[in-house]
Amino acid sequence: MNHYFTDNQNLRTKEKDIYFKIYENKFHFITDNGVFSKSGLDFGSRLLIETIYNIENHNILDLGCGYGPIGLTYKYFNPNALVTLIDVNKRAIELSKRNANLNKLDVDILISNGYSSLNKNMRFDLIISNPPVRVGKKLLYKLLEEARDFLNMNGKLIYVIHKNLGAKSSLIFCENIYRKVTVINKKSGYFVIQCEKWLTIL
Repeated sequence: MNHYFTDNQNLRTKEKDIYFKIYENKFHFITDNGVFSKSGLDFGSRLLIETIYNIENHNILDLGCGYGPIGLTYKYFNPNALVTLIDVNKRAIELSKRNANLNKLDVDILISNGYSSLNKNMRFDLIISNPPVRVGKKLLYKLLEEARDFLNMNGKLIYVIHKNLGAKSSLIFCENIYRKVTVINKKSGYFVIQCEKWLTIL
């Protein structure tokens, strides 16, 4: 069986134009077979975007970007941010590049198995993700844990996950990895979870 979180270039292509609004701002994206939520913006990604769009940070990583809706819309709302998108799926990466051009957004886009293509010295203020939960708990937790190594001292990981796909167990796992873990939004069974690498001392 083929999954959107694998890199299968043998899938027949069937591109589709999708349109959506975020707070009255219109976006146009191209999707295709073999990428997550090819028919339109999924509820979890929308909830994550609407939660983080006005959180200002300088250096951002979109982990498992798919065709780019999360990282690219963040860049739209935060034009001065440095945004990097990564995914293991080559087709998703090519779509992200086209969608960045389509929406006139200047970002860095890299094919990467997890964080493998990133320089080990790279650090981000914010890592955002609608992670591929169907890869299984072991790999999901590995992605969540390794995010810490690519965060600045006061950096944050913010991800969205459904309660029926392990939201609460992932929260408990992250509490053993990060200094502070909180649910910053939830709706229709989806949890937006924020993990802080270090508590800010005022």
